[in-house]
Amino acid sequence: MKAVVSSARSADGGRLVPRLGDLSEPGISPDEVLIRIRATAINRADLLQLRGFYPPPPGESEIPGLECAGVIERLGDDVRGWRPGDRVMALLAGGGHAEAVAAPQGQLMRLPDHLSFEEGAALPESCLTAWTNLVAEGGLSVDPSENRGSTVLVTGANGGVGTVVVQIAGELGARVLAAGRSLDRLAPLRALGADALAVDGEGLPSEVRDLTRGRGVDLVIDLVGGEHLDHRLGALRNRGRLVLVGIVAGRRPQVDLGEILRRRLSVVGSVLRSRSRQEKADLVAGFGAFAEARLRDGRIRPVIDRVVAFEEIAQAYRAVEEGGVVGKVVVGV
Repeated sequence: MKAVVSSARSADGGRLVPRLGDLSEPGISPDEVLIRIRATAINRADLLQLRGFYPPPPGESEIPGLECAGVIERLGDDVRGWRPGDRVMALLAGGGHAEAVAAPQGQLMRLPDHLSFEEGAALPESCLTAWTNLVAEGGLSVDPSENRGSTVLVTGANGGVGTVVVQIAGELGARVLAAGRSLDRLAPLRALGADALAVDGEGLPSEVRDLTRGRGVDLVIDLVGGEHLDHRLGALRNRGRLVLVGIVAGRRPQVDLGEILRRRLSVVGSVLRSRSRQEKADLVAGFGAFAEARLRDGRIRPVIDRVVAFEEIAQAYRAVEEGGVVGKVVVGV
C-alpha cells in the first residue's frame, strides 16, 4: 500500500515535506478492523510528528494521520456490531495517511449516508477533541438544558478543530464566543453557531466583559497558546476554567500566577492522542450517543477548506503549516 513513510527537506532546504512510499498492509488484532481508506485529513499533530516532536504512543502505527473515513474490509475475531462493507469514520492514534489502516473497534463511528468520505474524514479528530475538552475536561454537562447561561470562549476558532468546537459547544447549550486574529476570517462562524466574535489579543478581556455584562466566560477552550494566554485568563469569570489544547502560537507565555490564585482560576492541559484505547472508546461512545442525530440532520457538520489528492499530500501539509485555512484540509485517497 502507499503511505507517508518519511520526510525530506524542501528544495530550499527549509520545510520538511512528507514522502509517499510502499509498505505492507497492516495486520489486525482481534479487536481491530482493517479500513480501506477513502479520505483522511491533516492535523497540526501530523506536522509535529513529521519534525520528530510528536511520536505516536507505544504500539501504535508510525505512519502519521489521526483520522480517516473509509470502508471496513476485514474484521478481527472479537469485533462485534460491524460488517465488511460498512462505511465508517475512525479516530486513530496514527496510520491515517495511507491506503489502509488497522483501527480499534471502539474508535469507529458510522458515516452517515448523506456525508461523503471527504466530509467524514474531517470529523473524527475535531469532534472528539471538542467533546473531550468541552465535557470531560471543561465540565459542561451532556444535557444541554444544564448548560443554559454558560458561556464558552474558543480561540483559534476558524481552524479545523475550532469550527467544530463552536458547533458542539452551541449544541451543548452554551453561548459561544469565537476568537481569532481577524474578524473577517471569523465571520463564517456565525453560521456555525457563534453568538459573538472577538479579536484575540490585549483587548480580549475588556471585549469579553462587554459581551458578558461584566461577568466573563465560564470556560475557555484555547487551541493556540502563545503570548495571549494571560489575556484569555483575564476573560474568565472568577473560578472559571481554561483548557489548553494547542500551543501553535508558542509554549512559553508570561502568565500572572497571582491572578490565577486570587481569582481561583483553573488551567487544564489536555491531549487526546496519548489517552488509552479504552478511554478513547468511552469518549467515542459518549460523543456518538450525543451526536448521531445531530450529524444526521446537519446540526453538526464538517467544514472543509480544500480537498487534495493523495499524490499531492505534501501540498496539504504545506497548507496547514502556512495557516490561514478555514476548517479542515482533507486528502482524498
